[in-house]
Amino acid sequence: MRTIAILQTTIITLVLGAVLAPYANGAEEPDPINIVAANLKRGLTANDTRQIDEHVQYWITTLVDAKKSATVYKAREGILADYGKYGSGEKSMSYQVGFARSTAKAVPAGIAKLSKADPLKSLKDINLGIVVSEMKQATIAPALDALVKHEAPAVRLLAWRGYLAIRDNLIRAGGDVATTMQSNLANLAGSESNPLVAEVIVEILNIKKADLATKAFRDAFDQNFKTLAVLLKTSCNHLATGQAGWARPCLRALPILKAAADYYKPDAKSATAILQQLLNIAHAGAKAYASSDGLGAVAFQCTPLLLQAEPILATLSNNTDVRDIRDPLLDRKKSALEKSKAVRRGVLEWLDHLEDAGVKKPVFTPIKPAATTQPVKPAV
Repeated sequence: MRTIAILQTTIITLVLGAVLAPYANGAEEPDPINIVAANLKRGLTANDTRQIDEHVQYWITTLVDAKKSATVYKAREGILADYGKYGSGEKSMSYQVGFARSTAKAVPAGIAKLSKADPLKSLKDINLGIVVSEMKQATIAPALDALVKHEAPAVRLLAWRGYLAIRDNLIRAGGDVATTMQSNLANLAGSESNPLVAEVIVEILNIKKADLATKAFRDAFDQNFKTLAVLLKTSCNHLATGQAGWARPCLRALPILKAAADYYKPDAKSATAILQQLLNIAHAGAKAYASSDGLGAVAFQCTPLLLQAEPILATLSNNTDVRDIRDPLLDRKKSALEKSKAVRRGVLEWLDHLEDAGVKKPVFTPIKPAATTQPVKPAV
């Protein structure tokens, strides 16, 4: 009898284990997505959408409720595997558009559900950001709209990268999706506290010259030029206090300013504004460079900025023979300290060259570095 009882207990344990295993993380994994090939391109049925929603919800819930980092990674890979199940491009257009739409609804809700007391919160936030940034359809935009406001620089970085990937599609689409992106850029660029995130924002602001043939892109360019001015003000304030990382967004901005000078020609007001921004960049970079005595990471990051800013400034102001910054920087006979002093003098001399154009001496407001000066590297 005892043997039979033990056997019965063993069978019950095995059966219950098999039944309950799918619910180990709180939800049963749905059956594999199965959509006929024709629907992947021409349009999804209600049943197709239901399958996608079930899978997205399962993976997001699994990630949010995870107790171990391995489960977070598994959920991230699971949802991205489902997203790419039928490949990419035209053959699976409807599928991936629908998948991104479903994900855009689930991710913000998932992040809102996370508790600050959760020891895996940062890891979960970042991996949800990775999921969103990997989806290159305009329908993912609502999730990006939420994540660019996230408190973690790493998440904001991923969200802005996601915007960068679909920017052109959003501008072409117009309407609310384009307006929301432009509003986010305008409202958030100036308050960004991390230089690497700011650098990605500048990339988004940089519209290709060929696209300016279209009115939607011209309108975006006008808005972006205003946004860039706000972002550069913050960037230069940081840079002038010796925070060398802010040389990166300033460096990224130089081609935009050069293109803007050509685009707005012959408008004198715009020309003066562009020269002012270029001088602000040069002054902030020179101030940071001088504060380091021409040595270390600060000098290393500011040097390419100064070498590239001055020739643009010279060309746009018709002072092509002026090399007040470049010559001392490239003089191998000068010591690092001599270079730093000469560069500081050189940038001050540029005020004389630009006086007739209405350019003023830059004034900077010191900004303390953010607690985190670099985003956490996204876990992969």
